[in-house]
Amino acid sequence: MTEASEQLASGSLLVNRYKIVKHLGGGGMGNVYLATDGHLAEAQRAVKEMIGKFPDEASRKKAIEDFQREASVLSKLEHPSIPTVFDYFASDSGRYYLVMKYIQGRDLEQELKVSETGWLPEATVVDWSIQLCEVFDYIHNLDPPIIYRDMKPANVMLDNKLKRAMLVDFGIARFVSPTQKNVTAIGTMGYAPPELFAGKVEPRSDLYSLGATMFHLLTGEDPQSNPLLLFDFTRFPRPMQINPKLTKGIDEIIAKCVAHKPVDRFKSAAEMKKALEKHRYALEMAASEPTIEGVLTIIHCSAGITAKFPINKETSLIGRHDPARGITPEIDLSSYDSSGKVSRRHAVLHFDGKQFSIEDLGSANGSMLNGAMLPSQQRKPLNSGDQIYIGDTAFEFSIKK
Repeated sequence: MTEASEQLASGSLLVNRYKIVKHLGGGGMGNVYLATDGHLAEAQRAVKEMIGKFPDEASRKKAIEDFQREASVLSKLEHPSIPTVFDYFASDSGRYYLVMKYIQGRDLEQELKVSETGWLPEATVVDWSIQLCEVFDYIHNLDPPIIYRDMKPANVMLDNKLKRAMLVDFGIARFVSPTQKNVTAIGTMGYAPPELFAGKVEPRSDLYSLGATMFHLLTGEDPQSNPLLLFDFTRFPRPMQINPKLTKGIDEIIAKCVAHKPVDRFKSAAEMKKALEKHRYALEMAASEPTIEGVLTIIHCSAGITAKFPINKETSLIGRHDPARGITPEIDLSSYDSSGKVSRRHAVLHFDGKQFSIEDLGSANGSMLNGAMLPSQQRKPLNSGDQIYIGDTAFEFSIKK
């Protein structure tokens, strides 16, 4: 970290124009300050500073090139979600400065830290992701295209005035022609796609990182904790399994973004944006409809007791708990089925947001609906007052709004 003695003091004046108000943050090679612009009615500015303190000449050149590239890239961009660059200069003391629009707000990493649930609301993250897709669609279609390469929560600021997600820190973004190969593999482990560390980069690399960012925001699970394997959903939990409040739609969008091979991801930021907009509409429609919940009430069982089970998930497994086989049904009848007529995976209740249905999973003793045996592996609609038999256990199904 940069030592405090190297920070500019409040009141310091740069190039006889920018007056330092306070220190906002810093990293290994510099600081960010809030300043006022004496040439433009004391307008607030963010001043990014790089301190020229390097172990060798090669490191000094590399850091300066990165800083100059950020200035060059940003000065050419015009987008509402990219902060405007107003000025760039160097001092005689070996410090380099980038003067940018000051964004009042927190970055997404900070937003996640202050969340009481440990994750952020799905609809909100979808809105931010649509805005970020717009940014990527813009920079990916420049000539030559720009690949951002370091998409992560810490590099997205929320502008409190514009209510927009702002993509900041273009320090490792670069112009990349479609034919350019063996680019420098720079990125943040966990958010960077596999191809980036193989020296390859393309627009879909940014979409992978956006998907990893969404995963982090919606589940609270940091991709940096297991950067090489976390998105292998054949071995590790999917987003919905980590956060059951997530919808199947967003789970599928994230999985497509973080596919190992670029060809299996969205073809472009524009295509991803359309998928997110369609999903946002589905969320809005679901929010506008009255909430309904199914209730499964045991009215007879071999143990001689009754119980009620709320049904409010897309799928609810009915069966018996078996930890050795990893079977954990939402409706566990282990305590109610003393006769052993209920299979471990006996039946499943489905709910699509409007209609409930039941499906027998090929159980040993079968399932009945209103006195008729249910055919295996076929869904049958449920209505309030229906009678269900799972083995010897009798239920009444009801719907409450």
